[in-house]
Amino acid sequence: MSVAAAFVVATSLSACWLWAVTRLVGTVVPVVDLLIIAALCSGLALLPSVGWVLATMIMALLIIRATEADDWAEAAVMIIGSNVIWLVVKATLLGGM
Repeated sequence: MSVAAAFVVATSLSACWLWAVTRLVGTVVPVVDLLIIAALCSGLALLPSVGWVLATMIMALLIIRATEADDWAEAAVMIIGSNVIWLVVKATLLGGM
């Protein structure tokens, strides 16, 4: 049950973070795309050991493709912020699994 709760919280917070950053930098990305990226990567990040590495790589590819970002700084802010969210959720809800 706690894994499901961690997934929902991580997905919700990641989607909010991605939406906020895209609005700050002036990029328009459909909300559905942001939800799919957040859900896919949050689920992968909850996998033991190398899940967050895989999630980071896939998120980088999806963010670059969805936003068509020319500036790596914007994509890096989105990815690093999501990584922090995943780590905090894992530490608090799953006990650092």
